[in-house]
Amino acid sequence: MELNRRRYLGSLGTTAITLALAGCTSDESDSDEGNANGNSGDSDTSDSGNNNGDNNGGDTNSGDNGDDNQSDVEILDHEFYEEEFQSGVRGTAINNADRELSYVEATATFLDADGTQIGEGLDNVNDLAAGREWEFDCMYTSQDASRIEEYEVEVSVGF
Repeated sequence: MELNRRRYLGSLGTTAITLALAGCTSDESDSDEGNANGNSGDSDTSDSGNNNGDNNGGDTNSGDNGDDNQSDVEILDHEFYEEEFQSGVRGTAINNADRELSYVEATATFLDADGTQIGEGLDNVNDLAAGREWEFDCMYTSQDASRIEEYEVEVSVGF
């Protein structure tokens, strides 16, 4: 009897966590890649001949707002930066939706020469008005930015 009770409580806890996190994800996102040598992707163009690890036009959105399968939020540009005391990815995203977006998040994943993830940075904004552009800055918080060879950047909507 004790085993059935434990199994029941375990499944109840799993269900509660799943329901609590159900609204935290969104199908609406845009992603791009770039490298730490100053090359970045631009989601409006494509260059499959680039051998610098640059993958332009990386729109992975499966949701749309009714306009030619265009994502609610789109990365317009981005680039890697390395300054005296910080480094990361700065870029611009735009709200393509015909409504205000309550939460938008930009996430940069930093990779070394072997493709191993060595860090992550994020930035977010609340209440991004329809048609408005947003400048994001995803900082690399680890010590040795010289290890960064490439990065991936993604913007997503929702809680």
